[in-house]
Amino acid sequence: MSEIRHGTTEELLALRDGEGGAWIKAHVEACATCAGELYRLDQMRARLKALPTFAPPRDRWPLVATLARVERRRRRIRGAVGLATAAALTLLTVVALRPHGAAGAAAARTALQRAMAQSAAMEQSFRAMSPGSRALPGDAAGVVADLEDRLSSIDEELAEPGAWRTDPDRVIGLWQQRAGVLSALVDVHATRVGLAGL
Repeated sequence: MSEIRHGTTEELLALRDGEGGAWIKAHVEACATCAGELYRLDQMRARLKALPTFAPPRDRWPLVATLARVERRRRRIRGAVGLATAAALTLLTVVALRPHGAAGAAAARTALQRAMAQSAAMEQSFRAMSPGSRALPGDAAGVVADLEDRLSSIDEELAEPGAWRTDPDRVIGLWQQRAGVLSALVDVHATRVGLAGL
């Protein structure tokens, strides 16, 4: 009992492209299985040809420029954080060396320390997420860029030494805002990580 030999995919593709040998041509005319497979290959080629063409964007500069801006902001934020930390330590030293006569000064010190601790905790959470190691879609990247801009401007305000002496309540508010912006950054990255895991 002999087995029927069917045409291979390569032979059928060659026949479809007009290059098949005499045996495969005769076999496809007699074999319904191979004729069906040849028809399926023809249909697949037709469906592939019907797909819309995709032209990759030629101008990659907007993406490169956005990534460069984000990296520049991150560097500025890191520098501003160091400067703000140094200013905070200076303020704490000045406040600690003053006489402790007024209850308002003690309350202001406590509020400042609490705001600075919240900011430090949120910054530690943000850094633990390794935000630079993940790609973000355009809408989330825009939100992150806005938040990083806000954080940078807060850090610049905190770096002004005159603000610490003239308006300590404003400084407390800035530290609270800083903690809030960092919390929002953590939320954006945590949401993206959660969605990526779906």
